[in-house]
Amino acid sequence: MTIEQTTNNKHAFYVNMDFSKLANDINNSTLQHSFNGKGRKVTYLEDNQEASYFYYSSDSAGKNKITPPFEISNSDTVTCSLQPWNNGDVDNSKAKFKWKDILQSRFDLQQVSKESKTEITYEAVASEGVTELDTVIINIHFKLNGDKFSVAWDPQIKIKK
Repeated sequence: MTIEQTTNNKHAFYVNMDFSKLANDINNSTLQHSFNGKGRKVTYLEDNQEASYFYYSSDSAGKNKITPPFEISNSDTVTCSLQPWNNGDVDNSKAKFKWKDILQSRFDLQQVSKESKTEITYEAVASEGVTELDTVIINIHFKLNGDKFSVAWDPQIKIKK
């Protein structure tokens, strides 16, 4: 699915995260995790696990759901906003969260700006030998009820040359 194009070569999407369910499933070992030595529980979400913990939308209200892979052209930018999933869980709104960085990228999805802790903009820069759908691992941190977590996943951004 093509993500919403806001203006020339600029795209945007929202990640609506169920922080409460994610924290509970990490804490009770439903989700496999490790420790980073700094008090943070680290986990990686596989494609088949993502829908249980978050979804993408083209609007801040989370009403217009969109599904990956997201298509953008080389040199386009994409702004990603992280927000709690509005599912009525009070703990979700108590989470403190922020974008961290890209952990793995065989094509370069380079950070252009960080508007806030919850909003980040990347530019697609296709490297030599890039395939249309390459693995990019992005990372967020969040805190909930005194516990610290680090979560990573592949947003499946497809670069059109």
